[in-house]
Amino acid sequence: MRYKTIYIAGINRSGGSLLSRLFDGHPDILSYPTELGFPVNNNFYEITDSYSGIPQTIPDINFNENNDFYSILDIPKQKHEYSTTWGKETADPLGIRDNYLEKNFYGNVDAHFDYNKFTGIFDKLAKKAKSIEDLYNARHHAYFTAWDNGKHIKNQSAVVMQDSGGIYLTNIDKFFSEFHQSILIYPLRDLMGYVAAEKVRYARRFFGSRRFAFPQLPNYFVKKFDHYDINAQIKGWLCALTRVRILQEKHGLNRQFIVYSHNILTSYPKETMTRLSELCNIEYTEDLLRPTIGNKNWLGNSHYGPTKGISNKISANYPKVLTKNEISTIKLFSDNIDMHLSEHKTPVDLLSIPQKYLYEYKRQKKYFNETEKLSLYYALSNATKRRYHIKQVPYYSFFAIIYSIFVRIVHIPRMFKLKYFKARGKQNYT
Repeated sequence: MRYKTIYIAGINRSGGSLLSRLFDGHPDILSYPTELGFPVNNNFYEITDSYSGIPQTIPDINFNENNDFYSILDIPKQKHEYSTTWGKETADPLGIRDNYLEKNFYGNVDAHFDYNKFTGIFDKLAKKAKSIEDLYNARHHAYFTAWDNGKHIKNQSAVVMQDSGGIYLTNIDKFFSEFHQSILIYPLRDLMGYVAAEKVRYARRFFGSRRFAFPQLPNYFVKKFDHYDINAQIKGWLCALTRVRILQEKHGLNRQFIVYSHNILTSYPKETMTRLSELCNIEYTEDLLRPTIGNKNWLGNSHYGPTKGISNKISANYPKVLTKNEISTIKLFSDNIDMHLSEHKTPVDLLSIPQKYLYEYKRQKKYFNETEKLSLYYALSNATKRRYHIKQVPYYSFFAIIYSIFVRIVHIPRMFKLKYFKARGKQNYT
């Protein structure tokens, strides 16, 4: 019951979810159906929100003392009470509510989770833990045994964790040293695709369409939407890229720290997954080309809508949602970097990028080993990504009000089902 840990530690909207779903069907791999990172570190300052840049930390534990392992791993000791009221939905810490998988944006997956079984197995195994790896192995085994009556757990040798802010883990060295044959994978998405995806996300939030597959917000209004901060999005992407570059300087291009291109994966899936399986020391199978969740077809979590399989057509959406000025602004920062990343190779080598094209390289390098300073730096650097420009109310705000009401009306059957038939049939509460 000792698992090799494959941690997909990226930033949001960069393709990490797709890779975790491609690993899902492999016979030697357990892949969590929802995001799972390491505990958020509140020792530096009180965390009041969740966004990329918030520091995660692998905890230091004295296993000779009595420990509250639930608190240490951010696991609720009792089944979590959550709300499904419109506009007031709350998440479940384990990502599985009544017959529902969180982060399953499109499509429905029949999912059951026995919380009592989970806590019973975790308690039994955690008592025997002698290391942080033992403790996480206890969590993994308990989780997959309790999920759908253990039908997904067999004799797998590896487990995949994925988190959209995981690259800001404060003690990556501890991950490599404490976890058996550990591998950290960073998905690198092109800047144009990243900003486009983020713009769609904020536009859908502004217009009240949320993350539902239907109704889909017309691209006309997405393109007109200009209340988000494009420069903050560019800065966040560059900030992460610079951190990864410094990590590559430290750890090199090897089988332990792997950077791959999301664009190359979607364009050359078999070639890329063959290479990734080789680097992860797992046997290549055709299962690695089919994105699944719980071994069922996964329709993605793209804000452009549902997709089947591995889609390489998303780039066609960029001109539909980005204005010419936005594209020009992005190119000012991306063109010089892209020319150094043109080779279709896995892993991606960032060491050739001149420092002048990176984001505050010298400052990030200077404070790289000063955990508290760097954690605050990354949190502040990314916090501005969520701000909206305050400006004169545009004409499309009227449409946003009408559209948000329309979305709610469309979802009345869903709300009725949640209130009176909770956990009946396949659910999608997202």
